[in-house]
Amino acid sequence: MTARRPLIVDVFQLARDRGTLEGELPLTVLPRLAASLLRTEGALHYRIHGEADELGRPGAGLHLDAELVLECQRCNREMNFFLQREAHFRFVATEEELNALPIDVDDLEVIAGSRQMDLAAWLEDEAILSLPLVPTHRDCAPSLRPLLHEDGADRASERQNPFAVLAGLKPGRKPD
Repeated sequence: MTARRPLIVDVFQLARDRGTLEGELPLTVLPRLAASLLRTEGALHYRIHGEADELGRPGAGLHLDAELVLECQRCNREMNFFLQREAHFRFVATEEELNALPIDVDDLEVIAGSRQMDLAAWLEDEAILSLPLVPTHRDCAPSLRPLLHEDGADRASERQNPFAVLAGLKPGRKPD
């Protein structure tokens, strides 16, 4: 894995200037994201636009996209996942300020910003949060084939019903 140089930015200045940062981070330099991928070719593309709300509070609009290769949890084959994330954030100065906010303060996500914020770490976090919890192909159905014995014969009809076994355990009843 290639070492990542920090992408340090003053997000409060970015918001004041209404600046825009665009670029890409190779997937090989995002180790936490790479741990969820089958392959790390490609890059995470980003665009961050500094903004302020009507009260002058600093924030940013974020756009991420990438083509990622995940493992389908049904068939264990490769699965292409097109990550696209659009979100708006408001920055607060400290973790204490963040923790003091009501949980549903507004539609924006609120994060603790910094004058030396590692954007690559933030972008990696957002990419990880955008991954599906259980990646599966849309058309990948679980196998519903009956269990077969070595001779190929279906023995499902020969199995005893588990509820019949339980009924036999009731006091005063004899198993069939």
